[in-house]
Amino acid sequence: MNKNSFLCGLFLLTFLFCSSVFADLASSSDNLGPPVADSLTVFDTVELSHLQVELTDEAAPAPRQPAPPLTQMWVYAVGSSNCGWEYPAPGAFSTSCDHGGTQLRAVVLEIGYGSSPFAWMLGGLLPSSANYLTEMLCDQGGGMLGYCSPGQTVVGFLRYYNLDGHQSGNFSYQNTSTNSPWNTMSTNINIR
Repeated sequence: MNKNSFLCGLFLLTFLFCSSVFADLASSSDNLGPPVADSLTVFDTVELSHLQVELTDEAAPAPRQPAPPLTQMWVYAVGSSNCGWEYPAPGAFSTSCDHGGTQLRAVVLEIGYGSSPFAWMLGGLLPSSANYLTEMLCDQGGGMLGYCSPGQTVVGFLRYYNLDGHQSGNFSYQNTSTNSPWNTMSTNINIR
């Protein structure tokens, strides 16, 4: 009987202690004020009408086969408050518009699957949170890529990067293939 009384008393004390702790937490959260709104203004997604690629057999896998390695990569678009979206040619060294303003974004196109993305602005490594959106792309036929519909096989990705706080400079990106041959590809562009 002594053991049961002890356990009941212990349970009662635990309940009372936890109740008061949770009551204190609830009352202290009221003093924190309203929740902070997310300050990231997202640009509209880029237009895909500028996108035509030559897909290799390796880039368009059959269903239930391993993901294809990275085969192509370039900075597909650069967007800013001053210029909107600019679509440099694949492999372009620099943007033509004088970007700047309060917002600056870069979009990288990858054909294939990568698993270790890294991005830099002015030589400084960007946090992974700078990649605020990743969109899947599927083969629409005739070398055209488009947003995926249910049942289509993903062949590439658009990765959107937030570069706010920068007016210009060199943006670099690299990724390593998920599967064999585990190649690492990179691209960069000088944002004017």
